[in-house]
Amino acid sequence: MKGIRGTVIAGLVGATALAASPAVNAQAVAEKGGYVGGAFGQSKMNGACDDFRSGFGAFGGTLSSCDETDTGFKLYGGIRVNKNFNVEFSYINWGEVSSTGTLAGTPVTATGEATSFGVAAMGILPLNERFSLFGKAGILMTDLKVTIAGGGISSSGTDDTTELHIGVGGLFNVTDRWQVRAEWERGQDSKLDLLSIGVQYRF
Repeated sequence: MKGIRGTVIAGLVGATALAASPAVNAQAVAEKGGYVGGAFGQSKMNGACDDFRSGFGAFGGTLSSCDETDTGFKLYGGIRVNKNFNVEFSYINWGEVSSTGTLAGTPVTATGEATSFGVAAMGILPLNERFSLFGKAGILMTDLKVTIAGGGISSSGTDDTTELHIGVGGLFNVTDRWQVRAEWERGQDSKLDLLSIGVQYRF
Protein backbone atom coordinates (compact mmCIF):
# COMPACT_ATOMS: atom_id res chain seq x y z
CA MET A 1 0.00 0.00 0.00
CA LYS A 2 2.93 2.39 0.46
CA GLY A 3 3.47 2.55 -3.29
CA ILE A 4 -0.16 3.48 -3.92
CA ARG A 5 -0.12 6.11 -1.20
CA GLY A 6 3.11 7.60 -2.50
CA THR A 7 1.72 7.83 -6.03
CA VAL A 8 -1.42 9.62 -4.88
CA ILE A 9 0.53 12.03 -2.66
CA ALA A 10 2.86 12.85 -5.54
CA GLY A 11 -0.16 13.60 -7.73
CA LEU A 12 -1.65 15.89 -5.09
CA VAL A 13 1.64 17.75 -4.70
CA GLY A 14 1.73 18.27 -8.46
CA ALA A 15 -1.85 19.54 -8.42
CA THR A 16 -1.01 22.03 -5.67
CA ALA A 17 1.94 23.34 -7.63
CA LEU A 18 -0.22 23.76 -10.73
CA ALA A 19 -2.85 25.64 -8.78
CA ALA A 20 -0.20 27.99 -7.38
CA SER A 21 1.35 28.77 -10.77
CA PRO A 22 0.84 32.40 -11.89
CA ALA A 23 1.00 31.44 -15.58
CA VAL A 24 -2.71 30.72 -16.03
CA ASN A 25 -5.15 32.34 -18.40
CA ALA A 26 -8.55 33.82 -17.59
CA GLN A 27 -10.41 30.69 -18.72
CA ALA A 28 -8.38 28.43 -16.41
CA VAL A 29 -9.06 30.73 -13.44
CA ALA A 30 -12.80 30.57 -14.17
CA GLU A 31 -12.68 26.77 -14.18
CA LYS A 32 -11.20 26.60 -10.69
CA GLY A 33 -13.26 26.34 -7.53
CA GLY A 34 -14.90 23.70 -5.42
CA TYR A 35 -17.87 21.37 -5.48
CA VAL A 36 -19.95 19.22 -3.14
CA GLY A 37 -22.33 16.38 -3.85
CA GLY A 38 -24.16 13.29 -2.77
CA ALA A 39 -25.23 10.05 -4.40
CA PHE A 40 -26.90 6.73 -3.62
CA GLY A 41 -27.27 3.41 -5.37
CA GLN A 42 -26.65 -0.34 -5.17
CA SER A 43 -23.71 -1.60 -3.16
CA LYS A 44 -22.22 -5.08 -3.06
CA MET A 45 -19.74 -6.73 -0.69
CA ASN A 46 -18.26 -9.29 -3.04
CA GLY A 47 -17.31 -12.57 -1.37
CA ALA A 48 -18.90 -11.71 2.00
CA CYS A 49 -21.32 -14.65 1.84
CA ASP A 50 -18.47 -17.07 1.13
CA ASP A 51 -16.63 -15.68 4.16
CA PHE A 52 -19.69 -16.10 6.37
CA ARG A 53 -20.26 -19.62 5.07
CA SER A 54 -16.67 -20.58 5.87
CA GLY A 55 -16.92 -19.02 9.31
CA PHE A 56 -20.13 -20.87 10.17
CA GLY A 57 -18.66 -24.14 8.86
CA ALA A 58 -15.51 -23.74 10.95
CA PHE A 59 -17.68 -23.93 14.08
CA GLY A 60 -19.91 -26.74 12.83
CA GLY A 61 -22.72 -24.43 11.80
CA THR A 62 -24.61 -23.86 8.58
CA LEU A 63 -25.50 -20.73 6.61
CA SER A 64 -29.11 -20.77 5.37
CA SER A 65 -29.39 -17.38 3.64
CA CYS A 66 -27.15 -14.48 2.72
CA ASP A 67 -27.47 -11.24 0.72
CA GLU A 68 -24.37 -9.31 -0.40
CA THR A 69 -26.28 -6.39 -1.95
CA ASP A 70 -27.77 -3.34 -0.26
CA THR A 71 -28.37 0.39 -0.76
CA GLY A 72 -25.26 2.49 -0.27
CA PHE A 73 -24.63 6.23 -0.34
CA LYS A 74 -21.78 8.71 -0.47
CA LEU A 75 -21.05 12.34 0.36
CA TYR A 76 -18.15 14.08 -1.30
CA GLY A 77 -16.46 17.38 -2.05
CA GLY A 78 -13.57 18.44 -4.19
CA ILE A 79 -11.27 21.09 -5.61
CA ARG A 80 -11.35 21.86 -9.34
CA VAL A 81 -7.75 22.45 -10.37
CA ASN A 82 -8.67 22.87 -14.04
CA LYS A 83 -11.19 21.43 -16.53
CA ASN A 84 -9.28 18.12 -16.68
CA PHE A 85 -8.27 17.52 -13.06
CA ASN A 86 -9.96 17.46 -9.64
CA VAL A 87 -8.87 16.43 -6.15
CA GLU A 88 -11.78 14.78 -4.32
CA PHE A 89 -12.56 13.77 -0.73
CA SER A 90 -15.36 11.34 0.07
CA TYR A 91 -17.28 9.48 2.75
CA ILE A 92 -18.91 6.23 1.58
CA ASN A 93 -21.42 4.05 3.42
CA TRP A 94 -21.31 0.74 1.55
CA GLY A 95 -24.46 -0.62 3.19
CA GLU A 96 -24.80 -4.01 4.87
CA VAL A 97 -24.52 -7.69 4.08
CA SER A 98 -26.95 -9.84 6.09
CA SER A 99 -27.16 -13.58 6.67
CA THR A 100 -28.91 -16.17 8.82
CA GLY A 101 -27.88 -19.63 9.93
CA THR A 102 -27.44 -21.96 12.88
CA LEU A 103 -24.62 -22.54 15.34
CA ALA A 104 -24.83 -25.42 17.80
CA GLY A 105 -28.52 -25.75 16.89
CA THR A 106 -29.21 -22.09 17.73
CA PRO A 107 -30.57 -19.70 15.07
CA VAL A 108 -28.21 -16.75 14.59
CA THR A 109 -27.89 -13.71 12.34
CA ALA A 110 -24.62 -12.33 11.00
CA THR A 111 -24.27 -8.86 9.49
CA GLY A 112 -21.37 -6.96 8.00
CA GLU A 113 -21.15 -3.19 7.59
CA ALA A 114 -18.52 -1.05 5.88
CA THR A 115 -17.75 2.68 5.73
CA SER A 116 -14.83 4.52 4.16
CA PHE A 117 -13.12 7.91 4.06
CA GLY A 118 -10.98 8.64 1.02
CA VAL A 119 -9.04 11.04 -1.16
CA ALA A 120 -8.61 10.60 -4.91
CA ALA A 121 -7.19 12.27 -7.99
CA MET A 122 -9.78 12.58 -10.78
CA GLY A 123 -9.05 12.94 -14.49
CA ILE A 124 -11.87 14.44 -16.59
CA LEU A 125 -12.48 14.24 -20.34
CA PRO A 126 -15.07 16.79 -21.58
CA LEU A 127 -16.96 15.44 -24.62
CA ASN A 128 -18.97 18.62 -25.24
CA GLU A 129 -20.53 21.44 -23.22
CA ARG A 130 -22.93 19.04 -21.50
CA PHE A 131 -21.17 15.68 -21.08
CA SER A 132 -17.89 14.61 -19.50
CA LEU A 133 -16.32 11.27 -18.64
CA PHE A 134 -14.00 10.72 -15.69
CA GLY A 135 -11.78 8.20 -13.98
CA LYS A 136 -10.28 8.38 -10.52
CA ALA A 137 -7.74 6.65 -8.30
CA GLY A 138 -6.86 7.23 -4.68
CA ILE A 139 -6.83 5.68 -1.23
CA LEU A 140 -9.61 4.65 1.14
CA MET A 141 -9.48 4.13 4.89
CA THR A 142 -12.17 1.46 5.30
CA ASP A 143 -13.77 0.24 8.52
CA LEU A 144 -15.41 -3.21 8.43
CA LYS A 145 -17.66 -4.39 11.28
CA VAL A 146 -19.17 -7.87 11.67
CA THR A 147 -21.87 -8.62 14.26
CA ILE A 148 -23.21 -12.09 15.14
CA ALA A 149 -26.29 -12.41 17.35
CA GLY A 150 -28.35 -15.36 18.57
CA GLY A 151 -29.66 -16.98 21.72
CA GLY A 152 -29.69 -13.64 23.50
CA ILE A 153 -25.95 -13.15 22.89
CA SER A 154 -24.29 -10.65 20.54
CA SER A 155 -20.64 -10.41 19.52
CA SER A 156 -18.89 -8.04 17.11
CA GLY A 157 -15.47 -7.47 15.62
CA THR A 158 -13.92 -4.73 13.48
CA ASP A 159 -11.13 -4.49 10.95
CA ASP A 160 -9.54 -1.34 9.50
CA THR A 161 -7.72 -1.31 6.18
CA THR A 162 -6.13 1.20 3.82
CA GLU A 163 -6.78 0.28 0.22
CA LEU A 164 -6.83 1.42 -3.39
CA HIS A 165 -9.95 3.29 -4.50
CA ILE A 166 -10.86 3.31 -8.20
CA GLY A 167 -13.84 4.57 -10.13
CA VAL A 168 -15.22 5.61 -13.51
CA GLY A 169 -18.29 7.59 -14.45
CA GLY A 170 -19.95 10.42 -16.31
CA LEU A 171 -21.16 13.96 -15.64
CA PHE A 172 -24.08 15.83 -17.21
CA ASN A 173 -24.20 19.63 -16.85
CA VAL A 174 -27.78 20.63 -16.07
CA THR A 175 -26.71 24.25 -15.52
CA ASP A 176 -23.37 26.01 -15.03
CA ARG A 177 -23.45 24.99 -11.36
CA TRP A 178 -25.59 21.85 -11.10
CA GLN A 179 -24.49 18.47 -12.47
CA VAL A 180 -25.89 14.93 -12.47
CA ARG A 181 -23.26 12.27 -11.81
CA ALA A 182 -23.34 8.51 -12.46
CA GLU A 183 -20.46 6.35 -11.19
CA TRP A 184 -19.11 2.91 -10.47
CA GLU A 185 -16.40 2.63 -7.81
CA ARG A 186 -14.59 -0.04 -5.84
CA GLY A 187 -12.54 -0.54 -2.68
CA GLN A 188 -9.94 -2.87 -4.14
CA ASP A 189 -8.85 -4.98 -1.14
CA SER A 190 -12.25 -5.24 0.56
CA LYS A 191 -13.97 -5.89 -2.81
CA LEU A 192 -16.68 -3.33 -2.12
CA ASP A 193 -18.62 -1.99 -5.12
CA LEU A 194 -21.01 0.95 -5.40
CA LEU A 195 -23.00 1.83 -8.53
CA SER A 196 -24.58 5.21 -7.85
CA ILE A 197 -26.29 8.28 -9.26
CA GLY A 198 -26.41 11.69 -7.63
CA VAL A 199 -26.08 15.45 -7.97
CA GLN A 200 -23.28 17.90 -7.31
CA TYR A 201 -23.05 21.67 -6.99
CA ARG A 202 -20.09 23.71 -8.21
CA PHE A 203 -19.07 27.00 -6.62
